[in-house]
Amino acid sequence: MAVALVLSSGVLTASLIQTGNQTIAAEIALNFPEASGLKVSTLIAAGLVLFVITLGVNMIARWIISRHKEFSGAN
Repeated sequence: MAVALVLSSGVLTASLIQTGNQTIAAEIALNFPEASGLKVSTLIAAGLVLFVITLGVNMIARWIISRHKEFSGAN
């Protein structure tokens, strides 16, 4: 439960019928234990997409830092 609270987006909705918006990580953490069949494949694919997005953002950030390293005085 603590992991779900940390990973959730914290967005409150006015509707009692509609579920709250969850992050990809929260969706995986909450639904993986009871998933089977195609749902497991869907959650694993979502995890792979999350990994690729994270890897891309980190690679771009490292490229920007390395490009401006000589001007910033960083080691």
